[in-house]
Amino acid sequence: MGAGFMLAVGLTILIGVRGVNQNLDSVTMPVAGRTLNQFMAIVLTCIALIVPLTANLYSPKLVTLYVRHPLIVVMLSVLLASQILCLLLNFVPAGHRLNRAFTTLVSLIYLSVMVGALPFLYGISRFLRPDFFMPMLTKKGIANLKDLRDGRKVEFNSENLIETIDVVANIALTGLNRGDRQLVLLALQSLNVLLLEIIGNGGGATAMTWRSGRPHFIPGVVREGQDFLTRERVWPEAYVLGQGLKIMEASERRQQEMVSEFASHLVSSAGLAFAHGQGQVVELHVMSFNALFRRAVESKDLRRFQNISYSGRLLVEALQEDPYRMLEVAGHIIHYARLAHRAGIPNALETVIYDMGELALSLGSPVQERAVELVQICAGPLWQEGLAPESPQRRAAWRTVLRVFWEAKAAGLHELADAIYWRFLIDEPIHKEQLELLIEENRELHFEFNDRLLRFAFLSPAAVKAGQEFLQSW
Repeated sequence: MGAGFMLAVGLTILIGVRGVNQNLDSVTMPVAGRTLNQFMAIVLTCIALIVPLTANLYSPKLVTLYVRHPLIVVMLSVLLASQILCLLLNFVPAGHRLNRAFTTLVSLIYLSVMVGALPFLYGISRFLRPDFFMPMLTKKGIANLKDLRDGRKVEFNSENLIETIDVVANIALTGLNRGDRQLVLLALQSLNVLLLEIIGNGGGATAMTWRSGRPHFIPGVVREGQDFLTRERVWPEAYVLGQGLKIMEASERRQQEMVSEFASHLVSSAGLAFAHGQGQVVELHVMSFNALFRRAVESKDLRRFQNISYSGRLLVEALQEDPYRMLEVAGHIIHYARLAHRAGIPNALETVIYDMGELALSLGSPVQERAVELVQICAGPLWQEGLAPESPQRRAAWRTVLRVFWEAKAAGLHELADAIYWRFLIDEPIHKEQLELLIEENRELHFEFNDRLLRFAFLSPAAVKAGQEFLQSW
């Protein structure tokens, strides 16, 4: 395209230098005018087809977004300018110097349009692709937030921001109904980016100004809840989280990756809110996780529960600098695991038993004190119940306790290892018996291909070596 444009410029300069001959004036210009008319008709037809088609497929809001796109604005402006110049040529005598100037400009436009025809048609065809318009919507919302941060047109930009969030949520719901996974994932990513920007915009006097203005709430929030969100000025975060939960409610069993993606986004935005010291926003994220757990229990969906449990574990890790909140979230996970067990969801409680073990090991690496607190207050009682003689989770509890103990020993986490040992492994004959069984069946990959992929109770080579030395000492 660059070479073609340079050719167009060169030919136009040649026309301007050599002048306008009679043939160009009487024959070529009318042909160029007719060609430009035809191409303008083609452009308008393409715009009239593609823009409404995209709007009907996804959201009417895209019409406004597209008609302001630079590609359409520039092309229509160029074609309109060509029509005006062709009209003016009819009123300027052939020998007049303006005739040469107008002819030169029309020639430049004509050649440029011919060179840029295919790239323009390719560019406008991309409007149908979600990976083209979803970033545009996201940038529009970010631009509104930037203006709100600077205190410009607060009411206008606030309304536009909420409208953009609604459009993204509606696109996600449309994608769910059509089974378009890629579209839903793009919409969830867009909501996450907007939520992160809103959280990052949470402090400062200008942020408080627009948050103190006219609030917006998702349908169904009671008056008392609205009063709380308004008073704490966290209604924007609640609005985005509420829209995300509405999308998750519409998802089905065959759309499990949506829940996993949304839960992963919750972890990142909760971590940012925690880093900014926005306690109420963190609490809204915890409540969102609990709502996801409740939905999984009510639908008796093990896979969904396991995915949420994994992300819940990551949330606990993100909040580890606040011991109280960390233990509170871990307690929530265990609570819903027990509800799932009572609801008859197989292996849900076992999943959380294993996840508490992984959580203890991950917390122990930076600060052993956090891991010990988790074992003493949350994980320990759960494992103790699992180790009961008649418990169906006895095998899972033993494997978890042994894994945490020997991995902690191998990693030099002596405080964590001691906390496990004195509570569960003081009876060494039973310890030896269970450890032999664990080492015999030790393998890294799960027997089935699933989201976790790896076995819960896999012992690393360092832990196996330490365990074998213990067994040989008998």
